[in-house]
This record gives sequence, structure tokens and C-alpha cells, in this order.
Amino acid sequence: MRLHTMRVLASVMVIALTPAVALAEADKAAEGSVKIGKPAGVKLAKAECEAAWKKANPSNKPTIGAGQAIPFVVDVKAANSNGDAGIDQIEFLAACDKGLMKDANAASTGGASTGAGAGTEGAGPAAPPAPAAPH
Repeated sequence: MRLHTMRVLASVMVIALTPAVALAEADKAAEGSVKIGKPAGVKLAKAECEAAWKKANPSNKPTIGAGQAIPFVVDVKAANSNGDAGIDQIEFLAACDKGLMKDANAASTGGASTGAGAGTEGAGPAAPPAPAAPH
């Protein structure tokens, strides 16, 4: 009976400690890794928000698309509060005030894309075609 009781106690201890060990390992593994979920944003000063809007919208259109907002906004869907096809200046500045923006330094180097171009800038010359296989 004593041996059986010790085995049961050992099993209970292993079961009780397993979640704690798993959580400690998960926390250890999460350090320095990408977190899953909504990205954290920052709240920028009003002048930084207005400067970001001008960079995101260099053509001064009434709205910008998601592609233009992505370099500046961490959660474009949340920034587009009315859910229409674009983000206007009021929505952009409100997102900025809510802390949905990327760091000002990261945004300033991101550069807004207008969607033009084939994405080959800086690609260098094309590689020569491979020789044909013998028949």
C-alpha cells in the first residue's frame, strides 16, 4: 500500500508541476520573439502626426489607402473607423491620438508608397538566360 501511495503522490506532483514548467518554458521562448496578436502602437505628438499624414499623403488627396497607411499605422483596420475604402485625415489623426501609430523614426524611414512602379528599383541588371539543355 505504501508503494502505491508514493506512486500516486509522485504522479500528482508531476501533473501539478507540468503547467508551471510549460509556462516558464513558453515565457523563456517568447523573449525576443515576435508576439502574436495586435501590434502595439505609440502615441505621437500632434506635429509628428501631421508630418506623418503629409508623408503618407504626398499628393494631398482626401483619403489614403491601406498601402499608404501601413508604413505609419500599426492597425489600419482600427484606424479606418468608418470602414470605407480609405483613411481620411481625421481618421489618421484620431488613430495617432489613440496610439495606433508606428514609431516616428520607423515611419520616417518607411516612406509611403503610391503603388506605382514594378518594384525593381535597385535590383541591378537582369541575369543572362541559362544555356539550353542538349537534346
